Amino acid sequence: MKCLDTTFLIDIVEHPDETRGLAEDLEGRGDVLATTVFNIWEALLGAHSVRNPDHGQKLLDLYAKVLARLVLLPMTLDDASKAAELGGKLRRRGRDVVADALTAAIALRAGCDGIVTRNVSHFSDLAALTGLTVVKY
Repeated sequence: MKCLDTTFLIDIVEHPDETRGLAEDLEGRGDVLATTVFNIWEALLGAHSVRNPDHGQKLLDLYAKVLARLVLLPMTLDDASKAAELGGKLRRRGRDVVADALTAAIALRAGCDGIVTRNVSHFSDLAALTGLTVVKY
């Protein structure tokens, strides 16, 4: 199972021609596609922040179609604790991965083997601690 980071959620909605192929390739290889409720919040925050209400609603409708095809991973107290642990370890090393540690912790607990993202910098650091792979696009 692959966990889709917020970057991918945004790009599959706003730039589908650039990302659809990767999603189809992953699914064709038998990967289940998932995302976290936190990543959904990040993506929907952007849609709700659009000043043009018609465009914002169009984005929300597109997100609804994308999310209907994914496994949605909830966040637990254990995830929050694990994310703090991962983020703290990296922060002590001078690397701040901010909220991406939440995505990694949730994905790890849910049994994902990788994160699909264009934010390779943060997730490479997290992958080194967790064993998750980074699928960049």
